[in-house]
Amino acid sequence: MTADLTACAPPVAPTPPATLRAHITTLLGKRRAGFAVARCAVFDYRDISGSLGSVAATELLDHIGGRIARCLGTQDAWAVLPDGDFLVVLATTDRLDERLAELVHAGSGWTSDVYGQLTAGAATARAGDDADALLSRADLALARGIRRGPATVTMCAPDLVADARARVALDADLRRAVEAGRLTVHYQPVVALDGGAIVGYEALARWPDQQRGWVPPDQFIPAAERTGLICDIGEQVLRQALADRRRYGGGRHTWLSVNVSPVQLDNDGFATMLLGELDRAGAEGDEVRVEVTESSLLASAHARAQLVELRKNGVRVLVDDFGTGFSGLASLRRLPIDGIKISRELLHDEQPGLPDPTVVRAVRLLAAGAGVTEIIAEGVESAIEVRTLAALGMPYAQGFHLGRPAPASRAFRWHD
Repeated sequence: MTADLTACAPPVAPTPPATLRAHITTLLGKRRAGFAVARCAVFDYRDISGSLGSVAATELLDHIGGRIARCLGTQDAWAVLPDGDFLVVLATTDRLDERLAELVHAGSGWTSDVYGQLTAGAATARAGDDADALLSRADLALARGIRRGPATVTMCAPDLVADARARVALDADLRRAVEAGRLTVHYQPVVALDGGAIVGYEALARWPDQQRGWVPPDQFIPAAERTGLICDIGEQVLRQALADRRRYGGGRHTWLSVNVSPVQLDNDGFATMLLGELDRAGAEGDEVRVEVTESSLLASAHARAQLVELRKNGVRVLVDDFGTGFSGLASLRRLPIDGIKISRELLHDEQPGLPDPTVVRAVRLLAAGAGVTEIIAEGVESAIEVRTLAALGMPYAQGFHLGRPAPASRAFRWHD
């Protein structure tokens, strides 16, 4: 192990960040390749610094710096960066994975107050690099490592750079689209299985882009949450949905549902915004449903408080994708909800197209025991599913067989 090889040598002293950067530039000029740069971050360092204070944070960095120094050889170098990260230059790429793993393991440790856990991202030098390019790749590797979790080591691979460029471009294009009001709304009906009447519509954000075409929601919704644009998108969707309903005559006896992300629920003004939009549109609270995930409700008391406020004003709350989280009677009873949308994965057994009768009955009993009145089967894709669910007493369903998402001019006319 590296620690054994350097046990007799004194710890490598830290280098000022500017000096270490100049050293990287010199190495690139002389050798071009054959060495590596690692950037190491202390997990939750900002929380540690903010809660325990600068003295404790400085003590932690000193301790970890000393541990890192004892892992390095005489030709290696390191520095503490202003943001509390560590920059390490490894003079050789021999046994690189092993050395980086040891750096994270041996560099982590206790002070008198807190445990500092490292995460590392690294990049190897290659021909044509300058210091900016090499350090940027290490930064990207660390960013991915942080998303993976503490105590991880991530090497920069070509796909990581390409993914980062694509993500940055997507984020920028989405922001332009939101600012210009280019997102649109499509509507998918929810149908009563006893009689086939449409009882509501789910409003779904859609992004038509001149270059990309129709961007799939599973691409742009995560981008919206990552960039904070989800709050603006949610407000635009709600406002547009209420306007479309008024324009195309969706009917007082049908409701609209909108998806609400955990980011929106954490926004202090969410409930006020939604109720304000209803008031401006002349709509009653019970004409709107908000769809939330079970995990977001369980994780945040603040989110639950906002939903309680909405329910006081008649807005109903649906748990989306019920069955993919920690679904249970206890959860349903203590959460401020009025209905559940059952995921297709929960409803179906291994035989395609046939809902599992045992699951359907169990979910209905579970909902009834919790006082949940609206139960909607999601992802219904065939006539046999409709007949089976109706025979099992499922009240409502939604899916491509019953109606695909469509613009308001088409969707609301299905009701007619």
